[in-house]
Amino acid sequence: MKELKVRTPGEMEALGEALARDLKGREVICLRGPLGSGKTTFVRGLARGMGIKEGHQVRSPTFTLVNEYPTEKGKLIHVDLYRVRDFDWSEFVGQGVVVVEWCEEEALCDIAVDIALEGEDRVVRIRRLSETP
Repeated sequence: MKELKVRTPGEMEALGEALARDLKGREVICLRGPLGSGKTTFVRGLARGMGIKEGHQVRSPTFTLVNEYPTEKGKLIHVDLYRVRDFDWSEFVGQGVVVVEWCEEEALCDIAVDIALEGEDRVVRIRRLSETP
């Protein structure tokens, strides 16, 4: 497990970008943290690290549930379960890197990223739950 203290949105993006360098392109990342903790900011950095294609911008999928972005490492599929608990996102597994915000079940997750608020800072814990071939 890796634990880091993040103080700015730029640091949160850089953390996502750094994680992207180690991805093979088929991982499932479970992303948890309270509202406003930087989950979408983390995904923005992940997308940059994966080489998001020009003309695409990471936005929170709160109302659309799923946003897909083309990257140099394949698809980045961003799922947000904040308003929905019974959405079956498993159909996206294997189609690219799948990031699931507000994921409560870790069974399909390769990496868990938990963000906690600590004053003005964020404490980010990254756990690798399985190795993706």
